[in-house]
Amino acid sequence: MSANEVIQFSSSEEPSAAAYVKITTTRSGPTFTAAVPHGEARRMLETSHLAFGICGTVIGPPVMAKALEVVGLGLPWQMTAALLSLAAILPLVCYMVATRRRI
Repeated sequence: MSANEVIQFSSSEEPSAAAYVKITTTRSGPTFTAAVPHGEARRMLETSHLAFGICGTVIGPPVMAKALEVVGLGLPWQMTAALLSLAAILPLVCYMVATRRRI
């Protein structure tokens, strides 16, 4: 491939040798597609697993607190604190277990 050549893709074609992200909006809702070359698939899965683990650790406690508030079980504060801690630690533990399994 020379320096003057330009690779172009139409909106209906996805590149096969490069990573891409495609977001399509339809009446039934948005769709999200991401693809990477075969050699980089493991890295993409590791990165997405890490990102979901971090997001779960950050978002988990506020969501759990709101759920406990909405349900209104009347739990003692110790039980509430234990559930919030579990919501924060569980995604991180899942990531660490998955990492150790790959070693």
